[in-house]
Amino acid sequence: MTLGENKKITLALIEEYAPNNQYLTDDEDIRARLNLVYAPAYQELSQEKKIIKTKVLKEISEDGTGYEEFSSPSDMYQQKRLIAMDEDNNQVAPDYYTLGKKIYINRASNYKYVLEYYAFPTVITEETNNNFQLEIDQDAQMMVPYLVANDILKADPSADYTAFYTEYMRKMQSWDTARSSIAITVEEGVI
Repeated sequence: MTLGENKKITLALIEEYAPNNQYLTDDEDIRARLNLVYAPAYQELSQEKKIIKTKVLKEISEDGTGYEEFSSPSDMYQQKRLIAMDEDNNQVAPDYYTLGKKIYINRASNYKYVLEYYAFPTVITEETNNNFQLEIDQDAQMMVPYLVANDILKADPSADYTAFYTEYMRKMQSWDTARSSIAITVEEGVI
């Protein structure tokens, strides 16, 4: 979903959506601050349902001795894991260590190293285009409009902005942020 599509949902919730207006709303105050109000809501939900990315740090090669230094990606805020794979993509024991934001991989290790990490989202600014693709998962994207609607209407003394926050909290209570479910295999045999 794009930022523009998400804005349409928010503006429809607060009854400010104008489909024939290139800015999506006729309210100049809302239009002027809409992207800036999106920024903290988007950041908050990216921390609830983390953005997972991967980066290949080292391809298969044997180049000498010692450990080669690699920098963590600039958008990384937490390393999930670093795996090593052989030429058949079988997982093997990695030979590395970390120090601060640096990762040191053994040069003699003849494996491909892939870093899996949690990433910060791209910051939404005043200049962010409506075509910007939201990086958070779809279920999180559908939560953003409630937070944004709440924040937009806080400045309006005649609006009941708490209804949007209440709905957001109701949805959060049943929200599943797990990336995978637990599965077990039961085999016949002695316990």
